[in-house]
Amino acid sequence: MSAAGRGWIVGLLGVSLAAVLCLPVAAQTLYGSRAPKDSSYVRVFRAPGQGSGRALVLGSTRFEQPDPGGVTPYRPVSPDIYQIRSDGQAAEIIPRAQRYYTVALTRQGVRVYEDPAHEDPARSQLVLYNLGGLEQLSLSTEDGKTRVIGPLAPGEAETVSVNSVPVRLAVFAAGGLLESLGDPGLERGSSYSVFVFEQEGRSAVLWAEALLALD
Repeated sequence: MSAAGRGWIVGLLGVSLAAVLCLPVAAQTLYGSRAPKDSSYVRVFRAPGQGSGRALVLGSTRFEQPDPGGVTPYRPVSPDIYQIRSDGQAAEIIPRAQRYYTVALTRQGVRVYEDPAHEDPARSQLVLYNLGGLEQLSLSTEDGKTRVIGPLAPGEAETVSVNSVPVRLAVFAAGGLLESLGDPGLERGSSYSVFVFEQEGRSAVLWAEALLALD
């Protein structure tokens, strides 16, 4: 890898492009949000064909399930021990104060990820989730010369912070290029997620900016 490539990766947290989400007006970006100090923050991703569509309830917080292939904003949840059930699968989540979590409803079951908080207002953050069965999943520059995240095995996730500069990105797997993402337009202080999941027998990619809803 070139010195220029290494210098760019040292703070990146890139993106993937495949779908646009409609999110609540009340949602706000994570950095600098006025969130309760004693709360945990949880969001829900729903893969196509998963979840009954019924709301998930964690304590006093009710999550209306997103459309298939979509993700909710993070919402405050009281720290406690919760059981999440979906399509005959179950998982336990024990959220801690000031921590962020993603609950993924997938063909492989209910997966819970703790997401590192984004605390650098000068950089962008990116999280790559391998929610399908692909091997050696990675996020790289579009030309494949500079790897940003990965490689990841099925079920893994990884986070990185990057400089907010123009860059063309793409998702790769063991078989080669999976999807080109173009230039996502990284903004300082923002966090972005790349979800790779199964849809109708093929792999699909969703890009979403991480938001926080306090209502």
